Amino acid sequence: MRERQLIPYFDKEKPFFLFQNRGSGLMCPSENTPLILNSQNFLHARNLLGQEFEHILFDARTTLNLDALAIAIGTLKAGGTLVLWLDSKDHIDLDSRRWSGVEKGIITPNFNRHFYRLLQSFLFLSEHSTPSFIGGRIGPPLRNHHQSPTIEQQNIIQKILTSPADVAILTAKRGRGKSALLGMLSDEIKHKKCWLTAPNKSAVKTLQDFAKQPIIFIAPDDLCQQIQQDPTQYQQDWLLIDEAAMLPLPVLHQLVSTFERIVISTTMHSYEGTGRGFLLKFLANLHRTFQQFELIEPLRWAKGDKLEKFIEALLLLEAEDNFIQPEYDPQTAMQIRQISQSEIVKKIVDFYGLLSLAHYRTTPLDLRRLFDAPQQRFYLAENEEYLLGGLWLMQEGGFQSMALIEKICRGECRPQGNLVVQSLAFQANLPQACQLHSLRISRIAVQPKWQQHGLGQQLIQTLIEQTDVDFISVSFGYTEALFHFWRKCGFVLVQISSYKEASSGCYSMIMLRPISVAGECVVKKAQVYFQRNFPFSFHPLKKKFTFPLDCQLTDDDIHILKNFAFFHRTLFSSIGAIRRLMAISDVQHCPLLMDYCQRKEKDVQLMGGKKNWLKQCRLEVAHLLTQNNIV
Repeated sequence: MRERQLIPYFDKEKPFFLFQNRGSGLMCPSENTPLILNSQNFLHARNLLGQEFEHILFDARTTLNLDALAIAIGTLKAGGTLVLWLDSKDHIDLDSRRWSGVEKGIITPNFNRHFYRLLQSFLFLSEHSTPSFIGGRIGPPLRNHHQSPTIEQQNIIQKILTSPADVAILTAKRGRGKSALLGMLSDEIKHKKCWLTAPNKSAVKTLQDFAKQPIIFIAPDDLCQQIQQDPTQYQQDWLLIDEAAMLPLPVLHQLVSTFERIVISTTMHSYEGTGRGFLLKFLANLHRTFQQFELIEPLRWAKGDKLEKFIEALLLLEAEDNFIQPEYDPQTAMQIRQISQSEIVKKIVDFYGLLSLAHYRTTPLDLRRLFDAPQQRFYLAENEEYLLGGLWLMQEGGFQSMALIEKICRGECRPQGNLVVQSLAFQANLPQACQLHSLRISRIAVQPKWQQHGLGQQLIQTLIEQTDVDFISVSFGYTEALFHFWRKCGFVLVQISSYKEASSGCYSMIMLRPISVAGECVVKKAQVYFQRNFPFSFHPLKKKFTFPLDCQLTDDDIHILKNFAFFHRTLFSSIGAIRRLMAISDVQHCPLLMDYCQRKEKDVQLMGGKKNWLKQCRLEVAHLLTQNNIV
């Protein structure tokens, strides 16, 4: 099979001479026309999954998006050429605006050293930064892998069909024919209805191509809704789930709860997240019998493909597999210490491996942030040989402009970064949170065999004892286990999101731990605000938390009402103040608010669209304020 080529290119002129024709945009190019990926379409690169291209031009001069680069390399055919168009001068990488917390972006020296070192070590680039044109063997591929299953694929298909297990889990790196196997498997399922679901319908094109008969596709959310309505309707059917690691675990567990047989496929090393961490968490709560299968041999490119090895090294995709997991030893001599970002860069393989194992949605965006983002702090738990756990923290707050803080409270401005303090200012009417200095826990990770032994709490306690900030915050997808862990660590609940997060399938919670006297004051205000307003919401989790009703309209309520009526405050974060205002008002001229409160939000028909409906709600609140001589 022909080798694939990567050509770094630094010339100021457009490198179209490398191809016979020109092409542009995210479209299927003709045989000799390159697919062009650049900052204009990087965010749409996911739509290319499941396709294959002969020539790709990747313009990374101003923006190096690792997600898009990984996708591009994964779609390049055997014998294909990827030209990586670079700017060799130091410059702000505009991709950093997504992850650095700096609005204009930053220069990324640590990642650049990692990147260019790998280009040189894989012989794509000489020591003098001149392009090295790697020639590939000429001729057609050794075989057309679209014609029939390989021996490896056929063996797995037969094992799945004859397995007594309810759930078959198929794993593979990209390019191993995993989707093709599912398509061919569907043709072998006789006398049973077969359904297909996946996070992205466009990404299952290859799977559909390999199936002789069409497979019924249904979106995961729609399928979950149908299961809730009648779980018995699928009890005799098969379900194929492609790229399962991209689905929230609660969704995935609901999907596997009812079908007679389920086949789950996931990519082990992928830009979307990591496979082994996903399997650990998925299997921990799987209550059906299962059997695992793995595809090894590459089909879309040659075994030992240099470009595949390059992207694995660049994205540290092997870090999770190579991370050593020692047995728990209560007698081990362990130390917990704060380390600098430069030290994290030196330990990046182990630290990223630990994160990937603990949080399977660890992605290249996290990797870029670890290398170069400012305002980060790190704590590691280690013994003499191994990394056992770690904390990754982001510095927040310290705003000095009261005008900027007021804009944040009104919803008129959202500066980069500072996720929790901005949320406290906007949602909980706490401008003081932006002024104080705080640390947000971005990740806490503990070796799997060392969990449930108090190491996580020891990491948090060390942070509390050593930190110099006013308070510590954490935001996470709600589960009872996580909530109880953070409560054990002294954190108090101050916010619950109105919608489930797409990534986790859970409601997002914010909890705070005070450190200084000023921090204690802000945390207490945030806690009182939450407990005072949450009972007036229609939140599905309301029954889990019992707080007394406070119907007195306060000055804080009036400030919130004005920000809702005349600015951009959300209805969900204002509903407590609105219902208190309604209780002392003549509400006969407020039909939308009455309907909303009586029918409990989800049943409301948003006549004229949500935007217009919300505008009318704001007008009704303004009317009530005027009626009560508040404006």
